[in-house]
Amino acid sequence: MTVQHKEPKESPLLFLYRIIQGALIGGGAILPGVSGGVLAVVFGIYRPMMAFLSRPLQTFKTHWKLFVPVILGVGLGFWGFAKLVAWLFSGDSPYPLALFVGLILGTLPLLYKDAQKPQNGVSLTAGEKRSNLLALIISFVALMIFLFVISRQSSAQSIEPTLAWSFLSGLIWGFSLVVPGLSSSSILLFIGIYTKLMAGVKDLNFGIIIPLMLGIAIVAFVFARFVDKLFEKRYGVASNAVVGLVAASTLAIIIFPPPEYAITSFGQGAVSFVIMVVGFIAAHYLGKWGQKIKPD
Repeated sequence: MTVQHKEPKESPLLFLYRIIQGALIGGGAILPGVSGGVLAVVFGIYRPMMAFLSRPLQTFKTHWKLFVPVILGVGLGFWGFAKLVAWLFSGDSPYPLALFVGLILGTLPLLYKDAQKPQNGVSLTAGEKRSNLLALIISFVALMIFLFVISRQSSAQSIEPTLAWSFLSGLIWGFSLVVPGLSSSSILLFIGIYTKLMAGVKDLNFGIIIPLMLGIAIVAFVFARFVDKLFEKRYGVASNAVVGLVAASTLAIIIFPPPEYAITSFGQGAVSFVIMVVGFIAAHYLGKWGQKIKPD
């Protein structure tokens, strides 16, 4: 008697769960000091996303149940946070950054644990362990230096989001998708074009949105195949390098946030800490919920 293999049924809540993940990734791409790529990593979407960008037709056929709600969520999160960003940052509030710091910290331990797992069930050699640790340290130090230099730059004059500047901003922004830990929005904030770009997205100004999305897409598709191959060939080195980038970006937000959103009083610091703890707890239970409703 032939036993037919049945694919595990997915919970209807999984669609909603993935929309939430996508919305947080889109929101992470918006918020200065936060990387959408980081949130893609911590939610376990980064590798499939890189595979999709490098082989879109082939990958979409096999992972469309993942990509449809995530892409929908990213679009909603990007647009929704653009609408909210004026309010969120109108009072130079550090609270949105505190929330996302908590979300990232809540998932960092699991991210590190997964990075140490041997590929194909084969135990890591002493040399592989050293290579993984070195990759983590180098990526951490390199990004910390880069973000420190950026944070020390003097405030630039505001730049109008012309067609050329919108496209260039998209190119810069695209790297935060394929390089976890890199917050391109922080760079755009220091350049002086960030808030006007967000106003354009909020108002559905396609003269800004189209060149911005085009720049993001070009960088994402060009570099995705390289990143995907790196994970395929050297998973330990690549995944530990990502851990270093995530840890550095999170620490950088705490140590030298964008000046406009720095904590300026004890009360503000206390509220930020509470919000960060809430984000940490939310990330923990969101991860547990995701494990419960994901198919085996």
